[in-house]
Amino acid sequence: MPISDHIHNITRTLNGAPGFVYGTANELNQLADDGSFPCVFMYPLQNIELSPAVNGSVTNTFSIYLEFLFRTDFGQYTSDNEVYIGKALRLANEFIVKASKYTEGPSRYFRVMGGSKAKCLPVYNKYDVNTTGVGLTLNLQALNFETYGN
Repeated sequence: MPISDHIHNITRTLNGAPGFVYGTANELNQLADDGSFPCVFMYPLQNIELSPAVNGSVTNTFSIYLEFLFRTDFGQYTSDNEVYIGKALRLANEFIVKASKYTEGPSRYFRVMGGSKAKCLPVYNKYDVNTTGVGLTLNLQALNFETYGN
């Protein structure tokens, strides 16, 4: 199952049942026109780090960038949108907690990387439909270690 499907599974459990869309910036801008808000926007994976181990396994660490967005009106001042930043930040926090407990079958699929800080920035007046929220960059480590035989 692709990483985006796992992220979507987590977002389905968030309070308020936000929508979910996945794609490039241009695709997200188009999909936002018909999206239901609040919504979680997922961009393609930022980077993937492969770490070979002595035992022949490979660990994958990857960064995701998500935006937790609310539809806002055109012409609103930034101060009028601060309430949406607070709501989006709560969704981002809830996502991090639920991602750290996410399982696929009997075991966890990935873990939130301890020691690395999740970066969260306010996002104002984004996309053609005008949205406000927060952008979250988070590092995750896959827990499905693979060993390749000779």
